[in-house]
Amino acid sequence: MTRTTLALTLLLICLFGHVLEARAQEAAAKGAVQPTLTLAEILEIVATTHPQLEAARQRQRAADGDAMAARGGFDPVLRARGQYVPIGAFPRGTVDIELRQPTPLGGLSVYGGWRVGLGSFAVYDLRGKTADGGEVRGGVSIPLWQGMAIDRRRADISIATLAQDAAAAELDARAIELERAAGRAYWAWVGAGLRLEVLRDLLTLAQDRDEALRKQILAGGVPAVEGIDNRRAIVDRGARIIAGERALQQAAFDLARHLRDADGDVQVPAPTRLPDAFPEPRRPVADMSKPMIGEAWARRPDLRRLVLQREAAAVELKLARNNRSPKIDLDAYAAKDIGAVDPAYAYLRPAEFVAAVSIELPLALRGARGKLRRAEAELARIDAELRMARDVVALELRDAHSALVAANARVALAREQLSAAHELELAERSRFRLGDSTLLLVNLREQAATDAALQELEALGEYHRAQVDLRAAAGLFRP
Repeated sequence: MTRTTLALTLLLICLFGHVLEARAQEAAAKGAVQPTLTLAEILEIVATTHPQLEAARQRQRAADGDAMAARGGFDPVLRARGQYVPIGAFPRGTVDIELRQPTPLGGLSVYGGWRVGLGSFAVYDLRGKTADGGEVRGGVSIPLWQGMAIDRRRADISIATLAQDAAAAELDARAIELERAAGRAYWAWVGAGLRLEVLRDLLTLAQDRDEALRKQILAGGVPAVEGIDNRRAIVDRGARIIAGERALQQAAFDLARHLRDADGDVQVPAPTRLPDAFPEPRRPVADMSKPMIGEAWARRPDLRRLVLQREAAAVELKLARNNRSPKIDLDAYAAKDIGAVDPAYAYLRPAEFVAAVSIELPLALRGARGKLRRAEAELARIDAELRMARDVVALELRDAHSALVAANARVALAREQLSAAHELELAERSRFRLGDSTLLLVNLREQAATDAALQELEALGEYHRAQVDLRAAAGLFRP
């Protein structure tokens, strides 16, 4: 009994030990400091989990389905027809089977078939009669004018292939758009966090000074009004911190639109994941050259999508011009009856070769001319939109570059201003300790230094947002 109790005790200790160890590891994981959230991490999450990109991928799949459906226009077609007349002046039965294969070679179609006609046939219907084994045939159909250079099936395949490329370009365009939005939201969040830290430092100055002022006021070295003024500054700076915290929360919610976990659920970034500072800006190029604009034209997926739409419109125009032509088709086939033949139907024994030409031409051609006019207008419309889009891209690129240059210059000026404001702040604080200044002037100097720090952060944020805009305008994104 004692050994059994001891064994059970040891087993329970082992089990509870594992449970406690697992809970300790879980608590440690929850308490672990999360790494700094970077823009590269945000863009990676956008590329893999954003619903709008998934929607664009589904449109790409739809375009792939349309392309498969268009290629189905060249699928072989099997036709079969049977007829049986058991009662009547000419009891008979017929079966006709044909397999036809369209090809993209000049609209050529090849076909082969078998038919059998047994029983009694009227003298005017003797072509329905065959030998006992039926008749086999094979032939070709060739359009000699309309449909030779292009037809609806080939046009649909070309247009569907272009639509596939356009869907891929749309996916790239949406990726650029989302990365631009995510980048701007990220830098806004970083700027809000850094501005909040500056405001907290400003409040800390007043709070640290408050206790010393109380002692000086009690000792009679400082007027009581100075203590009141300092408490007013504490309240004012506290209110600004509340506004800064709200701004940080709002920026975090905006960024959360692009931040998701592995399951696709929205994640609001914690303030602990904020970086300590903005990355140092780099001097941008002096001017936006024409080759850079040309490279952007080649990279921008929205322009590429318009070019593909133009190519599709050109296919429709080519088809519309071809459809104005007369429809002249040549059909030729050879046929041979097989099996036993009644002597009365000896004419069925020899092989047969048949060639036929058919001509069709609507006299007014209003349908063909109307479609041609529409195709020409559609091509002209896309050309106009393409010219406008290129002008817009060039202007976006120049504007983003101008904003980047201006923001870089603002950063340099803001830092000079901040350096001077800090010197004045320290000097005024020293004068106050010596009794040569007032707390009002100290507060003004501290506020000026804080405003200068906030202006520097604003300039840095504007620089990085302009950099994001410039990349988007240039058509650069994470593939």
